[in-house]
Amino acid sequence: MLGEKAVELNYRGAWQKSDAERIYLLDQEFARAGIPYTAELIPGRWNTTFRISVPESQRDKATAIIAELEQRDRPQPVPPRVDEEPAPAHHQSMLTITPADLPAHLQDHPWEFALFSEYDNPHSFLGKLLYQALVFRNKKHTIYGIKEWHDPGAPIRLDKMARRIVVDEDFRNSLVTDDPRVPEIWEKLGLLPRI
Repeated sequence: MLGEKAVELNYRGAWQKSDAERIYLLDQEFARAGIPYTAELIPGRWNTTFRISVPESQRDKATAIIAELEQRDRPQPVPPRVDEEPAPAHHQSMLTITPADLPAHLQDHPWEFALFSEYDNPHSFLGKLLYQALVFRNKKHTIYGIKEWHDPGAPIRLDKMARRIVVDEDFRNSLVTDDPRVPEIWEKLGLLPRI
C-alpha cells in the first residue's frame, strides 16, 4: 500500500479521547496532506499508542502532523486565580526533628531543627528526591544554620546529627550561615505538608 520503504512513527494523541477518535483525527490530517499510512494499535499499561507506518519520503510531513495533533490535544494548564499562589514545580515537605539522646544538662538547649525535602513530582513525595537540607536556628531566630544534600545522600538518623549540632560547638559553627534562604525555609514550615 505504501509503495516504498516505510518508516514507523508513534502516535499517542489525547489520552482523554477514545482510540477511535484519536485515529480518526490523524486519518483526517493525513488525508488532507496526501500521506498514505498503515496503523497498528499497541496496548500499554496506562494508555494505547498507534504505530504508524508511512513512506520514508513522507516522514517529515507525518512527524509534523503528529506533533501538531499531540500538542493541540494536550490539556492546557488552568491559570491560577488572582488570589491563588501558583503550585510549586516540585513537591516540598518539612519535618521537625528532635535531637537524639541529649545529656540531661543539655535538655533545655536553645536550638530548633527541621528537615526540608524537595522531590521531582509536584503532587507527591514519592517522586525522585532532589534536595534535602537539615536547617536549624536558635529560639530567638537570630542564628541560622544549614547542612545540605543535593541527592539522596542524607543520613537516615538526622536526629543524631541534630544532637551533634547541640553538643559540638565547633561543628555547629561550621554550619552557621547568613544565607537568606535558610530563614525562608523556616517560613515554609507551617505551609508545607509534614512527612
